[in-house]
Amino acid sequence: MKKIEKILAVIAFTSIILSMNHVPFGGVISVLSFTILALLYMYLSFALFNEIPFTRILKKEAYLNSTKLQIFGTVLTGMFLSFSLIGMLFKLQLYPMADINLLTGILGLLIAAIVSIIKYSIGKDKFYVDILKRIILIGVFGLLFTITPKESILEIRHRKHPEYVEAVKKAWADPDNQALWKKVEEESLKIYNE
Repeated sequence: MKKIEKILAVIAFTSIILSMNHVPFGGVISVLSFTILALLYMYLSFALFNEIPFTRILKKEAYLNSTKLQIFGTVLTGMFLSFSLIGMLFKLQLYPMADINLLTGILGLLIAAIVSIIKYSIGKDKFYVDILKRIILIGVFGLLFTITPKESILEIRHRKHPEYVEAVKKAWADPDNQALWKKVEEESLKIYNE
């Protein structure tokens, strides 16, 4: 399962560049890879972090080396990693609610990092180092996405279409104005008809 996690992470973070540069299917690759990685963390973090093989997830003896507190902590950490990844995906795709997902995920990861550091300093257990590596990687990217305004992502993604960028910015400033959204739609059609 760790190999799958690493492959998905590489694809997800590489897809950021693909998506920002309008590489064909870059957006699809980023949506799929971020979503699958987020689902992996959300539903299988307890097994992934405790190094339980997928074939033994339902066997009670697979959990003998893990405490209930460790399993609970890995489930929570997986949830916060998942929130962060979904927040990054939403921000990259300019979807609503990106910042709420990112902030929830990052705050949870901060707490998980503090607990991992304390637990590691007490017991020197490699388990906490492995979790901390994931927290740092996703937390740093999450923080970068949090401090990057959505307008900047819009400008980078559509740098060749300034009319579209301006139309979207005006529509974001006055979201109830249907005429502005109509203009966004018109500019969008111009992009895809090229």
